[in-house]
Amino acid sequence: MNKVQKMIMSFAAVALIVGSSAFTAKNKRAVIRYYKVDAINYPNASDPNGYQYFSGDRCENGGSLCSMEWDLGSNPSPTADGTPLPTTGVTQQSDTLEPGHFE
Repeated sequence: MNKVQKMIMSFAAVALIVGSSAFTAKNKRAVIRYYKVDAINYPNASDPNGYQYFSGDRCENGGSLCSMEWDLGSNPSPTADGTPLPTTGVTQQSDTLEPGHFE
């Protein structure tokens, strides 16, 4: 093979590898921490109602439920503080419950 053929074969091999890896890459899901801002009306930790997103830590001592991480599935990630947790298509990450109360 001459140099041109070797170069074409190299490019073809790279394109095949890169192209096939696009189909095997894992779909990363968004797992985001939400704060239970309305624990009075929605005291159940597994109820997505009453949760809102905040970028900073808003938990204070005292209380049994402050925040929990949720897998958002195909829902968009929140961009602004106070964005409510979607009530459908989300999965709680129960081992991430943080005790305390929202402040």
